[in-house]
Amino acid sequence: MWIEDTDRYRLTRQGRYLSAVFKRPHRVLSTCRLNGGLREDLTHVANHQSCEGVAHVVREASNTGHGLEDYHRTACAAGGLPPESTALMATAANMQCAVLARAEHADLAVSVVATAGVLGNATRAGDPAGWHEQRDGSRPVERNEGGTATVSVLGQSNLAQTAGALPAPPEAGAGTIVTLVFINQPCTPACLVRAATLATEGKSAAVLDLRMPSLQSARLATGTGTDQLAIAAPLVRADEGEWERHWAGSHNTLGELVGRATHEAVTRCLLLQNGVCAELRRNLCAALGRHGCDEAALRELARAELDPPDANCFERNLLALIHDPLSAAAAYGLAEILDLVDVGVLHAEVARESILNQAALLAAAVAVKPGDFAYFREVLQPRADLTPRRLAALAVVLGFEHKWNTHD
Repeated sequence: MWIEDTDRYRLTRQGRYLSAVFKRPHRVLSTCRLNGGLREDLTHVANHQSCEGVAHVVREASNTGHGLEDYHRTACAAGGLPPESTALMATAANMQCAVLARAEHADLAVSVVATAGVLGNATRAGDPAGWHEQRDGSRPVERNEGGTATVSVLGQSNLAQTAGALPAPPEAGAGTIVTLVFINQPCTPACLVRAATLATEGKSAAVLDLRMPSLQSARLATGTGTDQLAIAAPLVRADEGEWERHWAGSHNTLGELVGRATHEAVTRCLLLQNGVCAELRRNLCAALGRHGCDEAALRELARAELDPPDANCFERNLLALIHDPLSAAAAYGLAEILDLVDVGVLHAEVARESILNQAALLAAAVAVKPGDFAYFREVLQPRADLTPRRLAALAVVLGFEHKWNTHD
């Protein structure tokens, strides 16, 4: 099934493969470990589903040998692709959930086809890493209580004794955002690199807009640990009057088009692949879950704070409660304060008061009694030393209790 057919390339989807064949030579910049980097001799760029998103069962494993080159050759053969001139990317995402987005201005056109999943290994740039590459493979990184990293070696830990030197972590992963970007006009190598940064920013903006949590820290994610990118533009034909674009920053139209199309494609992919969309992120636990205030924490605190009948009522109505729009808004406000404290924008003297105030607003929103902010602040004040996770959960539980009760 063809997805896009131009005078420069033909993009098709067949089974687990999404591939573009170039009709004229292109300059390609890609993250592929084989045939990657900056190339001008490629005939194809492709993306394929190499495993399932859960349990990572690689179906063709018995036929691929044990090395990267063996896998590349076998996977290309299965997709009808020439291994020597194909940049092939891998993912656990379903190719049927791929999204093509286009953006145009004057003589410029950018097409972005993406696959995306974020539920398995979403990360934030700078999160603590789990692996360290060495000459003979990758080893797990262990961290002490202060967060300092050490690399496991044989004989020094049970983990290392069983793992030793391991192959590099799979590029597919349980969640991977793979982005193929096609620019219709020739670009210098430097311009392609700059365009790649805009594609990365567009991807990260899509993930941040949905407030997706990192699975390696309490921060918001900017992507996944296995994201991949290929960006291509035709080689210049000076004898036909063509010229190379030099600039793809966010102040000019090419950068805008790359960023906008990438954002649109990734956003739509996350809905198709993971069922993640803005409407479903309007959720109290989506806001505070990465800070520890999730459904389990709410249930636990309800049982501790409420009489059994009220706790049962709370649990049975929890789904509706966490999706209440005003409660979700207050929860996101609290999450933002916690983030600003974490990065140092809000200092400690302000933080405690701000967190208490926002927790009181959260309780008032859950109670559907916005005029009772002062009451809830007074009730929560003696317990303001609780961790933010416990204070937020307490605000929700007390707000629910007072939704049906009056106070003096």
